[in-house]
Amino acid sequence: MQLYFIRHAQSENNAILERNAYKSEEGRHADPQITAMGLEQAKLLAEFLAKTNPEAEIHGMDMQNRRGFGLTHLYCSLMERSVQTGVVLAERLGLPLVALPDLHELGGIYLEELVEGELREPILHGHTPDYFREHYPLLQFDEFPAEGWWHGGREARELWLPRAQRLLTYLFERHGETDDHVAVITHAGFYSRLFQLIFRPDFSITEEVPFNALIVFNNCAISRFDVIEGRLFFMYHNRAEFLPDEMIT
Repeated sequence: MQLYFIRHAQSENNAILERNAYKSEEGRHADPQITAMGLEQAKLLAEFLAKTNPEAEIHGMDMQNRRGFGLTHLYCSLMERSVQTGVVLAERLGLPLVALPDLHELGGIYLEELVEGELREPILHGHTPDYFREHYPLLQFDEFPAEGWWHGGREARELWLPRAQRLLTYLFERHGETDDHVAVITHAGFYSRLFQLIFRPDFSITEEVPFNALIVFNNCAISRFDVIEGRLFFMYHNRAEFLPDEMIT
């Protein structure tokens, strides 16, 4: 298996955070869409993934995808920015787009609101099956409650790694010892947990380690892992040379 983790295109929240010099999330959306720039990023990503050059001269494995990506499977989360990015890729590559609920960003669908001086978190459930069928007919997903795919409330920190383990178990059991080329449209925070689990399964955030380790991952950037004869190879991370400088976010 070749496994590609791809961060979603720039979202409204990403743009808000950038405008606030990464010091405030004021104006944050619970489930943001991608921006106009994000849409252009996704289109450039789709063209990059679609390129082929079978005559390229390589030595050994095609570790830099000089001959192309040859994707066979495409997954996304049920967060709208991931779905929107996935639809652009699916349309260009001619692949089914399959939603994996466990792929969502840390925390799930939540929003803090200041009401009469009191900070509150309304119970939100994300988009409904009917919403996805109407707006994203390409998306394939297992049926979930009519009120929305998210159970409500903010996801607890202690659930992050078990969810990452479930996601990795699913991918490796289904695709691990195959020739599949699998792309997963993910989120920066959750990718950090996947990375942590793959390389440091004994690591944990404790009172002695009072920080949340994150992997820098640009919008629409690509990271690649290969499974070869039971061994996992980390090929590259945060690849985005297909984007012009002004579109690196």
